[in-house]
Amino acid sequence: MNTPIEYHDLNPARFFSEVAASYRPAILRGFVRHWPAVRAAQQSPEALCQYVLALASDVEIDAVMTPPAERGRLFYKPDMQGFNFVRNKVPVARVIEQLARYSQFDAPPSVAVQSALIDDCLPRFAQENVAPALPPSTRPRLWLGNTITTPAHFDESSNLACVVSGARRFTLFPPAQVDNLYIGPLDFAPTPTPISMVNFRDPDYALHPRFRDAQAAALVADLQPGDALYIPTFWWHHVQSTGPLNMMVNYWWKNGQAVSSASPAFDALLAALKALNP
Repeated sequence: MNTPIEYHDLNPARFFSEVAASYRPAILRGFVRHWPAVRAAQQSPEALCQYVLALASDVEIDAVMTPPAERGRLFYKPDMQGFNFVRNKVPVARVIEQLARYSQFDAPPSVAVQSALIDDCLPRFAQENVAPALPPSTRPRLWLGNTITTPAHFDESSNLACVVSGARRFTLFPPAQVDNLYIGPLDFAPTPTPISMVNFRDPDYALHPRFRDAQAAALVADLQPGDALYIPTFWWHHVQSTGPLNMMVNYWWKNGQAVSSASPAFDALLAALKALNP
């Protein structure tokens, strides 16, 4: 199993000059272990919940839920006419309550907040938990849930993913592996960008034979609380979170500026992907 390069006790001043400049994924061990949120998570799930609830606003954010039979994989319905999850708008406190309740189930539904702007739902979080090296304009986003799998997709910006609680496995592929990942519809996906149709938990090599080539090129990063992962622009990444309480904070930026919406370059990339798609 190939893994990204690892940095331990990285000097933040080296992040942009050495890590981000390499255009290769990198694991930053202990990069945010100083965060109060991480310290709370290391005490107990209950301590993290109490910390988050003390910061939470009443602003409603998007949360998704999949039935137990889906085992947390965000995907399409069998007929491809919709998605296998429902989406609701709820405050963070409601999500915490659901996660606490479902932690008692043998086979719970999967619940996840994905990419909620932390300035809205946890207004003081960014003041207390500062990511080293990033410009102030790069605002944090919240990912909070239980066992969830986000299929392989890409971002149009650089990404720093910081794990607060639980375990996360990222499986990463260079952009050129697009042909071997069997990308689904470009204009209809459960994530903001197109996803791989391959079930990584149980690949069907008869249906997706070239996925073996993608696996040979893959990098696998297993992250624990306090660790961070740098993901360069357009690198494909499949994300698996496990356990009853997972929390991650991420930051997107492009050319030193925060990213909030798709750009003409993104549209052009979609056209290129469509041309490559078999």
